[in-house]
Amino acid sequence: MSHDTLKATLLQLALPAVRAQGLDIWGLELIEGRQMIVRLFVEAAGNTATENGTNGSGDEAGETVPSREQLSATVDQCEAISRQFSLALDAEDVIDRAYILEVSTPGFNRIFFSTAQMSAYVGDLIEARMPAPFAPTPSLPARRTWKGTLLSVADDTFVLAPSTIDADGDIQSEQLDPVRIPFAAARRVSRIHVFRRPAKPGKGSKKTKTAPLA
Repeated sequence: MSHDTLKATLLQLALPAVRAQGLDIWGLELIEGRQMIVRLFVEAAGNTATENGTNGSGDEAGETVPSREQLSATVDQCEAISRQFSLALDAEDVIDRAYILEVSTPGFNRIFFSTAQMSAYVGDLIEARMPAPFAPTPSLPARRTWKGTLLSVADDTFVLAPSTIDADGDIQSEQLDPVRIPFAAARRVSRIHVFRRPAKPGKGSKKTKTAPLA
């Protein structure tokens, strides 16, 4: 069974367990090795673009759409999905080697499985890891990793403004032209949650003394 076929089969097997918890599938990652690692990412239903680029359930007219921070799943839900999904995997016997199953939420530094999932993160810092050095245009250097602020998403490509993060957690522009990257050309595309270094309290600050009123 090919990698893509196995992945599609696993997504189908996982769906009933995920839907039983009122959640959607964000994506599924397979990591090859002595033991295959199966990582299933789940998210609260209603406002989640799935790996196929569609919402798990439609929004009703006038319904309040939750913010990104509200879209999450509980530990108990992930454990329940893991148990049911594991039973389905054992029954179907689709993985021909030892494997480790992990079920979790995408988290802050989430992996993207389609450009549809990226649209809600325009303005955030994104990292695109390429399988080989990649130059979006002849005028730009080839890199294995492109990092920058997400400017736009269109069809199967996305545009980044190349940026770096300094020691204080501030995003610094590289002063390069925006780069357009085909999603399919990247090995892994993920969001980078920036943690800013707390400001240090002032040193040797002096209090102003005031003379008592006469």
